[in-house]
Amino acid sequence: MAKNVFSIDLPLTPASCVVADSPHSGKDYPADFDYACGLHELRQAEDMAVDSLYSFLPALGVPLLQAQFPRSYIDTNRAELPVQKVNGEYDGGDSSLVRGVISPRHTTKIYDRKLSLSEVFNRVADYHRLYHEKLAEMIDGAHARHGKSVHINLHSMPSTINRGTGINPFDILIGTRDGEACAPHIAEKLQALFAAKGYAVDVDHAGYRGAEILRRHGDPDNARHSVQIEVNRALYMDEKTLALKPGFTKLQSDLRDVMADFTAWCDGPDVAVAARPSSGMSPQSPRV
Repeated sequence: MAKNVFSIDLPLTPASCVVADSPHSGKDYPADFDYACGLHELRQAEDMAVDSLYSFLPALGVPLLQAQFPRSYIDTNRAELPVQKVNGEYDGGDSSLVRGVISPRHTTKIYDRKLSLSEVFNRVADYHRLYHEKLAEMIDGAHARHGKSVHINLHSMPSTINRGTGINPFDILIGTRDGEACAPHIAEKLQALFAAKGYAVDVDHAGYRGAEILRRHGDPDNARHSVQIEVNRALYMDEKTLALKPGFTKLQSDLRDVMADFTAWCDGPDVAVAARPSSGMSPQSPRV
């Protein structure tokens, strides 16, 4: 692999059925990115330090795949298509596979030029596909060893909603694509573990249900579960300066406790081959 596409932290104990990935924490900006905006502004699109927050996972037997390239270069959580040809230039529409602006909440333009189709196709071939292939390989390995796999897709979310006009009331959001990617009882277990730590948490909240990564890799009918976890950035970082807050340590400790319990539970008999129905657990109240 000639390019710096991903890194993997392998388990320090016998491997669990749980596999984790952090697709948006990459901060190695490729030389051919050729962005025209400020780097500090562009870095606000990163899931800053999510890879560090979960650095304990290998000690729990969970391999952690981490993208090294930034999501603003190409986003592995968006489908490869649609890509439309307009005079040989790239037009991604609303796919956000390769963004034209930093984020929906930060509308500064990334480029002062049009991207060519060849640039986008090269990014897909050299980064997007390689990342998905490696993640699929890791999930396949866990499934082969255990007869089941639980993939946790790790993200952070802004502390604001509605394009920065409101406060995000949730600490943690869990996504399953409404059960399409993960059996409900698995999401409910995660929800209960976070709630027991005092976090305001919801499942399949609008806008945070999960996207391409869960769509591709989740198949609960065949004991392949993919679940997304979003952590509110205000819990651990300053979103403007990008500096980590003292709260990082407590959050990481709580995440370690939750993931230790969750991993042990997943490796036990409660995560079976057949998908189970929801218990009807209610969403937790948001922060006030």
